[in-house]
Order: sequence, then C-alpha cells, then structure tokens
Amino acid sequence: MITSLKINNIALIEESLIKFGSGFNVLTGETGAGKSIIIDSLSFVLGSKADKTLIKTGKDFARVEVVFDLPVLNDGIVDFFSSINLEPENTIIISRYYNLAGKNEIRVNGEAVTLSMLKKLTINLVDIHGQHDHQALLDVKNHIKIIDSLNPKIDSIKEQLKIHIDKVKDINNQIADLGGEGEDKQHNIQLLQHEINEIEMAELKEGEEEQLLSRRKYYANSEKISKNLNDAYGYLMGNEGGMVNQLKSASYSLCLISDIVPEIAQLKERVNSAMYELSDITDSINDLIAGTDYDEDEVNQLEERLDLIKDLKRKYGNNITDIFEYLEKIKNKLDNLLNSEQTLIKLNALKKSELKQVFDLCQTLTNLRKEIGESIKNKLLSELKCLGIKNGQFEVVFNNDYSFENIENCATYNGADNLEFMFSANAGIELRPLSKIISGGEMSRFMLAFKCVIQDNSGIKTLVFDEIDTGIGGMIGAEVGKKIVSISKYNQVICITHLAQIASFADNNYLIEKTTDNNYTTSSIKLLDEEQKVKEITRMLGLNAGENATNSARDLINDAINYKQSLK
Repeated sequence: MITSLKINNIALIEESLIKFGSGFNVLTGETGAGKSIIIDSLSFVLGSKADKTLIKTGKDFARVEVVFDLPVLNDGIVDFFSSINLEPENTIIISRYYNLAGKNEIRVNGEAVTLSMLKKLTINLVDIHGQHDHQALLDVKNHIKIIDSLNPKIDSIKEQLKIHIDKVKDINNQIADLGGEGEDKQHNIQLLQHEINEIEMAELKEGEEEQLLSRRKYYANSEKISKNLNDAYGYLMGNEGGMVNQLKSASYSLCLISDIVPEIAQLKERVNSAMYELSDITDSINDLIAGTDYDEDEVNQLEERLDLIKDLKRKYGNNITDIFEYLEKIKNKLDNLLNSEQTLIKLNALKKSELKQVFDLCQTLTNLRKEIGESIKNKLLSELKCLGIKNGQFEVVFNNDYSFENIENCATYNGADNLEFMFSANAGIELRPLSKIISGGEMSRFMLAFKCVIQDNSGIKTLVFDEIDTGIGGMIGAEVGKKIVSISKYNQVICITHLAQIASFADNNYLIEKTTDNNYTTSSIKLLDEEQKVKEITRMLGLNAGENATNSARDLINDAINYKQSLK
C-alpha cells in the first residue's frame, strides 16, 4: 500500500505531504479545489508522460515522492529489483523530478532508472481507474487481454503456441528455400536455369573489367597519346638521326683519345650505354606510335562487353568475383530443387503435425476463455444487481471462424479467438457492444462491478478510483460505497468522489481546499478527524448547517460503520 505521497510544485500545490492509511481512503472537496491534482501527481511519479504545464506557475521544477509498504512481493517486483542489481525490499520509495528545461530524473530506492523501467515496476503496484480506463474497457481489442489476465494457465499455453507457430514459420522458410511446390517450384527452376545460363554464356574472367576500362581510357585519349608520342619521337630523333647519331659521334671522338687519357675509356662506355638506352627508347616509342590507330570496331565491342558486365553486376553482384559466388550459390540451389521431392514430403508432414498442435492449443485457449467468460458473466450480473442494474445482461461473445484447414492463416501468438463483451442494462433490450449501448452512469457501475469480479486479493496493488461516481447518486451511491468497501478488505483504495454516500464509508477522509492570498492560489490537503468528517459529509449532502443536517450526516456515517462491521 501507499504510505505517503509528497508533492512539490505541482499545479496549485506548492508543498504537501499526504499520509495514506490502509483500507478505504477518500479525497473530497469543492469543485476546482485540486482533487485531480493528487491523482495527476500520483500518475506522474508512477510514470505518466511529463508535461511542463504540470509545474506550478512561478516555479522551475516539480517533484513527487511516493512510499510503498508491501506485505509480499510478486514476481514482477522481484524481477525489477534484479534488473537494477538491488535486493528486493518491502519498502519501495519512488521519486521523480522534472524541470522547465526538460530534465527528467527518476529514482527507485535511490537508484536512477529510466521511464520504461519505472513502468515495469509500477504496473505491479497501482491501478488507476478513471475515464481513460472506461475507454479501455470500451475498446474491443482489450477484451481478450482482460479475459487472459484472469487465468495464469493462459500465458503458459500462449508460450507453447508461440513455439509451434514459429516452427511452422521455419518450415515455410525451408520450403521456400527449396523453391516451394507445384507451379512455384517449376517457376523457380526455370528462373535459376535462366540465371545460370546468362552468367555462364558471358564467359567472364577475373580482372577482365579492369582491363576493359583501361583499354576504354586508352581509346578515349588516343589522339592525345598519338600527338605526344610523335612529339617525343621527333625530339629524340631530330634532324640527321637526332640524339642517337650525335651520341655515336661523341663516342667516336672519345675513342680517338682513349689511349692517351686513361679516364676517357670509362666516359666512352657511359656514352655508349646512353646511346643504346636512347636507341631502345626511340624504338619503343615508334612501336607505340604504330599501335595508336583508332579501331572503331574494337571500341564498339569493348563498350558492348562493358555494358554486359554492368548488367550482370546489377543483377548478381557488385563485381565479377561476387557474380561467380552467386553462380555457385544458385547452382547448389538448383541442384537442391531438382532433388527436393523427398525433403518436401518430410517438411509437409512435419508442418501438418505442427499445425495440429497449433489448432489444438487454439481450441484449448477458446475453451478456457469461454469458461472464464461464463464465470465473469455470473459474478458480474450479481454485482450489477447490487448496484441497481437488476435486469442487466452480459455475455462474452465469440465470433470465431477458424478450423484446422484455415488455422495457419487465423492463428497468432494470442490464439485464434475473436471475442467481444456484449451488454444490455434493461430487460427486453438485445445485447450489443458496450460502446454502443452503455450510458455514463451505467459505465461507472459496470466498471466498479467489473473490478469487484476481477480484483486481485494479494494485497499488493493500490486501486485508485478517480470520480467513480460519474452519473450516479442517492441509493446507488451507497451501493457503490459498499462495493468499494469489499475491494478495500484486500487492497488499499484511494478514491475521489463527490458523493456523501460513498465518502461516508471511508476509513480515512481527506479534504482538499483551495485558498487565495494576495492573488496567489494554493491547494492544501488534510486528514479529517471524526467531527471534521461529519462536517464534510454535511456539506456534500448539500444541507444547510444545523442540528438536523449534522444528524443526517452522522446517520449516514453510522450506517456505513455498521455495514463495515457486518463484513468482519
């Protein structure tokens, strides 16, 4: 249960510490006094979306701290503490800080946690029921979730179902890898054969594309190459044999004096080496000049070949090596396809077996859900009679259309059921979807009756009812109070109400008041003693102050006390 809630700078509340008791806690006050701020503050510290408008005007931050004292810890709470490497504790302190700059700081027993981590904890601690929860109950998608939450066996069955559905998916993938069956298989064989033929007929070679690109570059620059080669040849050969003949002449001159000056012989050899090298260079340049003719046919063939390689790369890989690897892969795939008959027979038999498991588990889920639906129906109608809906009708209607033949298409991890809550508040009126037929007052009572039916008696969760009395009053209000009392026997309840009939049943009454001083408005909350409770109940009854009014309030409170004592 929640033992305390400390609020700083939330809306109209600057600072407030609320100490809640066990059992039935009621928050009352004039309209606009700030009752909803308490729920907003609690929602904030439990993980709801932070909003800067929540911060009190003139302040730059908001902070809320809530303390829980739990009799036992469920698996979800234990798992949470394990995830943040803390020892599980029966006392849990959650604090949340948020400022105008958007800084969001959350701590659990002093350890910093993320918002998603916080929600995994608080879902095990508090249920807040308001208009949002009414809408959730009206949403047909949530009906199956509600049913499933009422029997722990369902989760284990859904886990088994997931295993078998995943096996069916895996078998389908294996069949697809084998090319499928029938026309699909033949189409895949033809496609693979076409791809293999296309690649093999191209007769690609490693490094071929690079060579072709180099040759293309050569032809693109052939005019430039030819000009500069001829220029170079001209510079080397020049007039009268050019530089080579000049070197020959120099060598001859040195030879005439080599026997006179010893060093001349070595110089002559060097001149001869330069002459031979230069001669080889000019011959090579001359050969290159002879090969620079522009061959248009070769250029066209080169471009066609490059286009072919480009097309194959687009289809089968980024380069020729990748294309060869793809070729090897599809050859193996084709071989498997051509020899897949026995494998397909085995896979289809295995798939049929798995689908039988899926179908049986879906039927098991359907039967369990129908049992739960029937149990809910009987209990809910009994609760609704106590709340003034004496001729109410309720059914969990199954609109299923699955069979073994179509189970593969119908089954999900959640089963194959399509169910919806149907309701009628009056005799002679046919059952219709909740959202189509239920009024605001009926919805409040239906919601409360539903909570009575599905309540958790572990004592771990705190239930918060935000204006559960919408659309009701008088004697029905008293019956609502009795129902909340029955819930509070096992769970702490915090309730905002405008009805004296409900507030009179509270074990702890809190008054929220709004005051204005020097154009500065604040809300405050206080725990009422017995006399203050009488005064507040009198106000809520709308009676003028006086002995008779006070006696009426006391009578209402005493009737509530007597009822609670009768339950012990």
